[in-house]
Amino acid sequence: MQSTGTAWSNNKYTAEQMLWSAVLETALNDALTHKDPEERKRAIKWFKDGGQHFQMVCDMANYEPNFVQSRVLSLIEMNNRNTMH
Repeated sequence: MQSTGTAWSNNKYTAEQMLWSAVLETALNDALTHKDPEERKRAIKWFKDGGQHFQMVCDMANYEPNFVQSRVLSLIEMNNRNTMH
């Protein structure tokens, strides 16, 4: 699987935005590959629920929350299909 590092990084962002982008990247990696199934489920739920904390992290990273949620849920679905085979 391709690293998600390039998906979230952009040299035009401030250090703070890059920090919050790293939070999103960590959550995505947890949702896709965490060894503990419960942690993976929690990360997936965080993206699916799109709650206040998710919205705040997206805002702080300067990302549109609905776009991030839609894209990440598509990646999770694709990952789940690929791991079932």
